[in-house]
Amino acid sequence: MTHPARARLAERLRTLRAPLFRSGSALARHLGWQQSKVSRIELGQQLPSRDDLDQWIDAVGADPEELHQLLDEAHVQTVSNRAQARGIHGLPGAQDDLAALERASTLVAEYQPHMVPGLAQTAAYARGWLTQTDRPTTLDTVDVDGVIEARLSRQGLLYQPGHHVVIALGAGGLSNIHSDPDVQRQQLGHLQVIAELPTVELLVEPTNAAMATMRGFELLDDRVILEDTDSSRHLTDPPVIARFAAALNAVRRRALTSSDALTLIREIERSL
Repeated sequence: MTHPARARLAERLRTLRAPLFRSGSALARHLGWQQSKVSRIELGQQLPSRDDLDQWIDAVGADPEELHQLLDEAHVQTVSNRAQARGIHGLPGAQDDLAALERASTLVAEYQPHMVPGLAQTAAYARGWLTQTDRPTTLDTVDVDGVIEARLSRQGLLYQPGHHVVIALGAGGLSNIHSDPDVQRQQLGHLQVIAELPTVELLVEPTNAAMATMRGFELLDDRVILEDTDSSRHLTDPPVIARFAAALNAVRRRALTSSDALTLIREIERSL
């Protein structure tokens, strides 16, 4: 199914093209493009780049502000957790969808300033996080067992060659206890184990270096995922992806890595 914002942009581009170019082929010849590219854009199967859109705008004499606004909207897909929970497979199915996106990506990087990222969570840690009494949510019920099972299944990615998995977190996430100290100690032990995997890069951002305004995010090859209590947003605009990649690199420059990160984890583990 074509995303509604993509469909609106595709329809508007077709409408603007038709009076001046009788077919997509005619516009393609004018722009020096393959006809199939125009067809995919007009069917909503492909988003134009910013440069592509500007060429289309020049060819048809359209309002650039309107069309760039439509492109911005098409690059953002908001997925409602409530709608997902009502679906056939519920929130665990949403985790399966995320797993498919991760498997298709070479880079899978998750940054969380205050908690252990999902790809590195133990079952007990995930349960403690999901069942916090005061954790805000718009959902009346959550299939906790199903979400945990699906989340653990996603972690198979850590053991598959061909992926670069970045687990990045603020140092506060190492000591923030969501259930009890034993669970946190087990979680820190698990972090030490996966840090030795050849696919994994562990980054621990010191408390005095953390970006106060930075929120958690997941960066894949071609998208950024921002998760809230009631929804997740998928951002696919290349300049936006580049900005988050730069933010990840900024974390990397400040972070403790390798033996330094493991030393800090062991110190916090002993202090719990």
